[in-house]
Amino acid sequence: MHRLFLALLVAVWFPACQSMEKEKVVITVHSQGNDMDSPKTIFRRNVNGRNMIFKIIPEFSTQGVSAIHPFPADDGTYGVTLKLDFKGTQALDIVTRMRQGEMLMTMVNGTVVDHVIIDRPVSNGMFTVWRGLPEELVTLLEEKHPSINELKSSSTFLEMTPSTRKEKKESKRNALRDSKEKASEEKRRARGDFDPEVPEGDIVPLSELLKSTR
Repeated sequence: MHRLFLALLVAVWFPACQSMEKEKVVITVHSQGNDMDSPKTIFRRNVNGRNMIFKIIPEFSTQGVSAIHPFPADDGTYGVTLKLDFKGTQALDIVTRMRQGEMLMTMVNGTVVDHVIIDRPVSNGMFTVWRGLPEELVTLLEEKHPSINELKSSSTFLEMTPSTRKEKKESKRNALRDSKEKASEEKRRARGDFDPEVPEGDIVPLSELLKSTR
């Protein structure tokens, strides 16, 4: 059933999500629909004993993620905070302003894992899935996305969250490089290897220093 829904999601959202077919972890966040919507654009799921209607096309998905922060959930699974790119941030901002009091439901690879009630606008591009991810899927996410703490701007002059696929890949490479450099520096310092301190003041040539001592 989950695979059928995921296939339906890709089919409806094609071609905008062609690359999702290659994703090993597909996170989609869906807003509520209603009986007035076309049957082809909605689906039903049982949430806390209630038969709820949701829109098939998600508000945002894994494609809009620039960085992540996984954490252990209370139920033994994992949750993850998502830092969205520009497009994802805009989508989250709009849906949380327009649909307050309604539900956002999160699915991972076609399986419902979490839901939240919209109680305020969210404009910072941060969305948290509070539970439902197994450790192996978190590992796959970490292989592709940098940590939120490691995320750097895609611009030298402006604070810009990486948004294109190229920028996101470069952000992950930079995070891995910085992590390796930090680990190497910590090992070097643990061995007692330190860079010599640079003396304060102007550097005086040795020949001049010898003249002054005569």
